[in-house]
Amino acid sequence: MKEFDKLLNILGRKRSIIIIVSIFLLAVISMETIFSKEITIKDEKQEIIIETLSSRVDAALKKAKITLNKHDKLNVSRDVKLKDGMVLEVKRAFDVKVNIDGKSLDLLTANNKVADVLVEYDIELGERDRTEPGLDEEVGPKDIIDVIRVEEKIEKEEVDIPYSSIITYSNNMEAGKINKTREGQDGRKEVEYRIVYENGVEAVREVTGENIIKEPVDELINKGLEQYFVASRGQLVRYKKAITMSATAYDLSVASTGKTPDHPQYGITRSGTKARPGVVAVDPKVIPLGSKLYVEYLDGSKDYGFASAEDTGGAIKGNKIDLFMESTKAALRFGRRNVRVYILEYGKR
Repeated sequence: MKEFDKLLNILGRKRSIIIIVSIFLLAVISMETIFSKEITIKDEKQEIIIETLSSRVDAALKKAKITLNKHDKLNVSRDVKLKDGMVLEVKRAFDVKVNIDGKSLDLLTANNKVADVLVEYDIELGERDRTEPGLDEEVGPKDIIDVIRVEEKIEKEEVDIPYSSIITYSNNMEAGKINKTREGQDGRKEVEYRIVYENGVEAVREVTGENIIKEPVDELINKGLEQYFVASRGQLVRYKKAITMSATAYDLSVASTGKTPDHPQYGITRSGTKARPGVVAVDPKVIPLGSKLYVEYLDGSKDYGFASAEDTGGAIKGNKIDLFMESTKAALRFGRRNVRVYILEYGKR
């Protein structure tokens, strides 16, 4: 009977233990249910949802098996306490290149703003230094940031002041002839520059001041006035001399040349060229053979125009000129007229 009572006592104690353990487990489960937090972790393209009792960010990352590198970033501080429904976003570092002081640095960063990248790596800029892209610009994977060191200096140097040539034109001198009456002399001045260097290379140079040390002396020149007239076609033509002459006309007829078509010199000018419109006969003592001319009619009719002095004539002496025409009729119609003959500059049209 005693042994039976002992057995009942043992069974009672075991039942109590089971009940206590069960109550404890239920309490733990209830607490976990009450205090558990659902956390969403976004890591690049993947999204992980976890349940955790911990309030620590690191614990949540560990449970999600997410490892952060030194330069990766979270959207929250590691010290922030987790709350139910919180979203943690992981931003992975990417490669950028920074060119600075002659070096090219390959860096890892999760910062998109140029200024933040420089701060992350303790890269300091001087007062005038700048970056390309600018500090407020954004960069992405494989982008390049150039750090440009800017230095400004004030420098002075002496330079020549070129003298000027003052030309006085005279009607009393042969056209185009030059007579120098005073030699020119360069002056001297001190020039102050503001020079901006970018990475040691001159980028800007501007004058900030000048001090004249010696004034220049101008060169003085007298020059024969070059003369021009307007041809019938409206072009401006330069000439060296104009002569009013008595003009007649000739053609290839026997009456004009004294030669028949079978004559070996028929149609050949004194210069050995072929007679043609634009060829004129002159007195070589007045107008040298080969001169280029322009013949202007003074009666208002259409000018004979540009011509070449290639022929002579027995009756063409002094200020006389004979103009070749294509037909006897044209030559007779021309008759005799006063014309102005321009001897063109340098013998050219």
